[in-house]
Amino acid sequence: MLLAAALATLTVANPCTDAARTVACPDLVMRQPYGMRLIRRDGRALLAATNAIVNVGHGPLEIRARREPGDPAGRMTARQVLRPDVVGTAPVLLPAAGRVELYDTRTRGRYWKYEYAASFTLRPIGAGGAVGPIRRTGPKIDYCFRDLKKVRRLDGTGLYAGTPRGRVFGACSTTPGATVLTLGTSVGWADIYPWDYPQNFIDVTSLRGCFHYTLKADPKDDLVELSEENNSGSVVVRLPWRGPGARGCPAPVR
Repeated sequence: MLLAAALATLTVANPCTDAARTVACPDLVMRQPYGMRLIRRDGRALLAATNAIVNVGHGPLEIRARREPGDPAGRMTARQVLRPDVVGTAPVLLPAAGRVELYDTRTRGRYWKYEYAASFTLRPIGAGGAVGPIRRTGPKIDYCFRDLKKVRRLDGTGLYAGTPRGRVFGACSTTPGATVLTLGTSVGWADIYPWDYPQNFIDVTSLRGCFHYTLKADPKDDLVELSEENNSGSVVVRLPWRGPGARGCPAPVR
């Protein structure tokens, strides 16, 4: 995954929104939470969900991580690479944005993952569908960014344009002493975590009423992409949890 061409100099804050862009940009979309389950643990009620970050852009999400002087053990500085979209132009290496850390799942091993790749939030839905402030958050924020599964367009019209036939970005690295890594998700591929993956939940203990359960990719907007308006996926849930469905809750109004 080394860059053969010289890296271009960044001349605009976000080359993906530049009308004259010469790079193929990613676009991260978080699918709606699905496969939801209630987990009872140590007297707590944890509402878990399967989640998938899909790249629906024109180019790959590619992150190069390196252990820099001053980085503590188990952390690397992350920089995003944008591949050229015009013949004769060079890839663009963006300024440092975010970190990659050696994440301990406690039950499934340790993996190098991008920090703050996503967020889990729960907001109450009031009368008339008004969505209130965040009531609870989930602990999972780190993701590998990988090519786990090739996906089809949500409208059923086939694969996304530019989807590579095979995986380009492989499984999460588990090498503790690594000092250089490349993570990413190709166009038309998804990084998916099942509902029972460690920390894949929001604690809903003692909550009652209607809520907006939201997953959001790149919540801090550290990564450059085509659009920041499609990063969230949400479902309406009624608590205490007795299965999926709004069960009389109003549609949320934002």
